[in-house]
Amino acid sequence: MTTKRAVGVYSLGGVVLAVFCSLHAFSQVGAWKNYTSMQDVRAIARDGNIFWAATSGGLFSWQEGSDIFAMFTSAEGLLSTDLTAVAVDKNGDVWTGTSGGMIHVYSPGNKTWRYVPDITTTTHTNKNINSILVSGDTMLICSEFGLSVFRNRQFQFGDTYSKFGQLSGNVRVSITSAAIFGGRIWATVSDRQVTNAIASASLSNPNLLPPEAWTLQAIGQTAPKSLVTFNGRLYAGTSGGVFVLSGSTWTAVDSLAGKNIVALSASGSVLVAVDAGQVVYSLNAQNVFQRIQPALPAGANTIAQSAAGAPVIGSTSGGIRTLTAGAWTTHFPNGPASNQFISIAVDLDGVVWGATGIAPNGKGFHRFDGKAWKSFSRQNSALPVDDIWRVSVACNGDVWAGIWGEHAGAVRVPRGSDRIDSGNIFGRNVGIPPTPENANFFVVNAPVCDGRGNTWMAVMKPNNARGLAVRKADGTWNTLPALVAGSAQIFNDYRHVTRPLAVDAFDNLWIAAISPARGLASLNNRGSATDSVADFFLTSANGLPNDNVTCIVVDRDNDIWIGTESGIAIILDPSNPTRQGGVASYKPLSGVSVNAIAVDPLNQKWVATNLGAILLSRDGTQTLAQYNVENTNGRIISDEIKDIAIDAKSGTVYFGTSNGLASLTTTAAQPKESFDELLISPNPYRIPNAVPLTIDGLVENSKIKILSIDGHLVRELQTPGGRIGFWDGKDNEGKEVSSGVYIVVAFSETKVGKGKVAVLRK
Repeated sequence: MTTKRAVGVYSLGGVVLAVFCSLHAFSQVGAWKNYTSMQDVRAIARDGNIFWAATSGGLFSWQEGSDIFAMFTSAEGLLSTDLTAVAVDKNGDVWTGTSGGMIHVYSPGNKTWRYVPDITTTTHTNKNINSILVSGDTMLICSEFGLSVFRNRQFQFGDTYSKFGQLSGNVRVSITSAAIFGGRIWATVSDRQVTNAIASASLSNPNLLPPEAWTLQAIGQTAPKSLVTFNGRLYAGTSGGVFVLSGSTWTAVDSLAGKNIVALSASGSVLVAVDAGQVVYSLNAQNVFQRIQPALPAGANTIAQSAAGAPVIGSTSGGIRTLTAGAWTTHFPNGPASNQFISIAVDLDGVVWGATGIAPNGKGFHRFDGKAWKSFSRQNSALPVDDIWRVSVACNGDVWAGIWGEHAGAVRVPRGSDRIDSGNIFGRNVGIPPTPENANFFVVNAPVCDGRGNTWMAVMKPNNARGLAVRKADGTWNTLPALVAGSAQIFNDYRHVTRPLAVDAFDNLWIAAISPARGLASLNNRGSATDSVADFFLTSANGLPNDNVTCIVVDRDNDIWIGTESGIAIILDPSNPTRQGGVASYKPLSGVSVNAIAVDPLNQKWVATNLGAILLSRDGTQTLAQYNVENTNGRIISDEIKDIAIDAKSGTVYFGTSNGLASLTTTAAQPKESFDELLISPNPYRIPNAVPLTIDGLVENSKIKILSIDGHLVRELQTPGGRIGFWDGKDNEGKEVSSGVYIVVAFSETKVGKGKVAVLRK
């Protein structure tokens, strides 16, 4: 790679999504936030007493000896949160590399970002950046396709070396580590097939592109992983121990022979190493190795050192680990325990809940109250397993978690609670049937609530064909099959339907039929907890885009929205959906596989797909916005949106992905029941202004009048329909108003609210 392209500077707040560029920041409308786990630390770099950690959920800094953290995700400037490497240059700038090849450069002093996207645009299959070595004004980028030279002063790439000795031609090489020692450049080289070696070349050679410029040295049968210089010597950490270069020969360090070394780090006084057995070692200037007790409680990815030479570990599940009073202490910023948000829900109090999914990713589920995260697992609660694949809000505002695993099928968290007790874990104790393959294995999908206080849940692949379980308002339970055309219709599969059940305004239960029949069923049961005979069964023959139903939701007009693997169907007449016109003739997002649908307070539809999130008008005939990684500068974290949930009170939309949780504040906030106080910002309002005045505190479908101080009408506006409206500082003729004080009057058919704003014309 020889592309020489300088990349510009961007401030933290300088990248604004175009669709919201006219919305005022004071109200936070259009603001993105990311919530990720930073417990999986892949690389560490130290700058004085500040440690910088590259994690699977972004970047954080930790001040040694304190609990002071700073977090950086896509919302703070990263273009990707899947970080794999970090380094600090001589100017104090922090360099991070990602699994996709993006390089970020953050300047803590002025809080600006620079980006190097060159690797992301190459044709290499694997663009992972393994490590970054700082050598004066040069950065050596070790990647899955070679060793690249980046000139910091020019801010551009030089040569990339990918052919080493006999490893030439089309052989793909991986470089995990590099070092400068003895007038030569050294690199650990693997062709991912047979050869594992250390390559070196003279720095006096002006052209290192030819493979013959490099010398390859194998170290027995070991695979070299890391290189460091210490006490005037070059050390290599390998799968078979630590080796030191003696002249032109690599010699094993006897005390670490046979150890699978994960990482090495060196300072002026000590070299430290960590092996795959979670054991940490140190080597002093007298070449004496010492095993550090105790062993790590979990696996390590990387190792660094404090200013005093003490080991600092980047762990797989405990953030940064340091040794304090003979015990390993964890350091990481508050966040979820996992980046898996397979299913999400917002309860009646605005608390966000997230399920992590099934093995190997299942780590229980998360709770976020707006200030702090709490994660529930079998290690810290009464949960029988960590495989939680669905969360939802049902009757009385209770939160339910659906289990995919042994010993139980569903967990109830009463409204306002932040704990799990054994009395709210349900399985065989209430008659929920297990799977036929394992009498202790249960799979329960997201519960829903009807108007009579019954909590319904789908039991996937039950051993007795009773695929519906219901917890009635009095706390008793019942299980029953759903009968279609006189035969038992069961959820005889494990297909990942996000919402297989929905309840309409007449308390009728709607069901996604998964197997053996596929389609949509309606019990038409009107709240009955014993009726199991479907009155209606719809397939593609009745107008569904596809028989594979992925989700069902009921909107604010009592229309039934059905997501499928080929788009969306809308049932306009739930009382008789099989009649002509019962299913809308138009099919929103035709051909697009839908993962989930959420309805906001304005009755707009937010659709989760594998191509990002799509906002549809209330009737589905218009696409109002689309959000993906590219057009949000990574703020939505991933294009594969697993689920969407909405906080109706604040208008915040949450997007669940496998890379973390993203949120976006919108104008779709639940309107007030009555006018209290209009919150007008900014005040004073300066014009001309690309950002409109925000008027918050409206009732449903308010209109707004802007009046001069003497009562003359200046402008009349129709609001979006929710709690928030806008004024652009212009009159009814489209002209900017004069400086002065203006009266803002918001009104509905029976209610009126007032406020004032000072306008300053430039």
